[in-house]
Amino acid sequence: MALTQNGPMTYPQALAELERAARRGMRLGLERVRALCQELGDPQAGRPGLLVAGTNGKGSVCALSEAILRAAGHRTLLLTKPHLTSYRERIQVDGSPVSESEFAALIAHTAAAGRRMPAAVGPPTHHELLTAAGFLAAREFDVDGIVCEVGLGGRLDASNIYGGGVAVITTIGLDHQAQLGDTVEEIAAEKAAIIKPGDLVVTGCSDGPLAVVTAAARRQGAELLALGDRLVVTAAPQSPTRLTITSPAGRWADCAVGLAGSIQVVNAALAVGAVTGLARHGLEVSETAVRQGLRDARWPGRLQLVGSAPEVLVDGGHNPHAIEGVLPDLLRLRAGRPTVLCFGAMADKDHRAMLATLAGLKPLRAVFTRARSERAADPLMLAREWAGVASAPAQVEADVPGAIAAARQLAGPAGLVIACGSIYLAGEVLAALGEGLPQDPIPAAATAGR
Repeated sequence: MALTQNGPMTYPQALAELERAARRGMRLGLERVRALCQELGDPQAGRPGLLVAGTNGKGSVCALSEAILRAAGHRTLLLTKPHLTSYRERIQVDGSPVSESEFAALIAHTAAAGRRMPAAVGPPTHHELLTAAGFLAAREFDVDGIVCEVGLGGRLDASNIYGGGVAVITTIGLDHQAQLGDTVEEIAAEKAAIIKPGDLVVTGCSDGPLAVVTAAARRQGAELLALGDRLVVTAAPQSPTRLTITSPAGRWADCAVGLAGSIQVVNAALAVGAVTGLARHGLEVSETAVRQGLRDARWPGRLQLVGSAPEVLVDGGHNPHAIEGVLPDLLRLRAGRPTVLCFGAMADKDHRAMLATLAGLKPLRAVFTRARSERAADPLMLAREWAGVASAPAQVEADVPGAIAAARQLAGPAGLVIACGSIYLAGEVLAALGEGLPQDPIPAAATAGR
């Protein structure tokens, strides 16, 4: 990577640069990120790939799609958000996070471009810097295809300056209503705005959201591939992780899916429909690659079992729609073991509804905590909400490492701890258990005034 030769930044300095940008707040819109990428020479332009939006399932669809493309021999760039333990997870080339020096060089170059932007446009936000740095990686690593996860919504998300030929809209539920709207149809409209003229649109939406996506595709002259219509998936009754997927591009019978959870049936079908649609843009995918990618894909922090005596089941579900979707899997994976819930959520989420669903687990006890985020909900408040929906006693721990240690002790060697409620919580649980990349240090700028 050429940029590392000139990169004046260390990795901690890159994190501090991002923290300074984060303090500018969230500002939706495309004007700044367009100007920023223009300063960089529009490195994302002309590179085929997927832009993936939706309320839940985006990350899994991205992981499955990237694994299939890589199995087909294509050099891939995977751009996801947020991360579990390290910002480097957000920019992955050929299935591996970029190195600290590579990440720092990307941020240094992008931040310098941001300082050259016209004053009238304003400085780029945290999300815009990361998005542009990810697109810069497409050029620096000379990738064949990009798999990019949309951040918030779609219409005004920084990633929406990218069009790779295929737009994916997974499923729609109520989340981020303050920014996206109060109904699933309004939210679907925001997400369907990622559709570009002539795209292939692949969606798992149904009912009202599907009607919205269908209308948006028609306006853009885009082809629609909707789950249950031209895209069909069936799971083997005796093994829900073995699927048969049918689309206009072909039929793939008895495929094994490496990702855990019943929701992966839908996600796998969307991924296959999307990546096979890239053939029209020069990225051919064989049947062997589809099978290998579905089997080998990994996406940490989603129904991930780690540790032993007791095991900890970590899931990044962070809204009621996601928790409802994984509850059957949580009940199945619990397998009669004594269970302790470890929960933390962001303050702007509907945590009461999530807790009402999780009460169905009937855990022995619930442990509430908060991740290292200014957005984290007060665990004392979460404990009070729990008392209103469940009879199991609760306790509060100040931080995630203390909470997971307490929950494991309460569960006992033969029990199970279920840790969920937030991607941030999931990441800190994995870090506490020694899983994944080392946890990023908190820059000095981030700790000031806390």
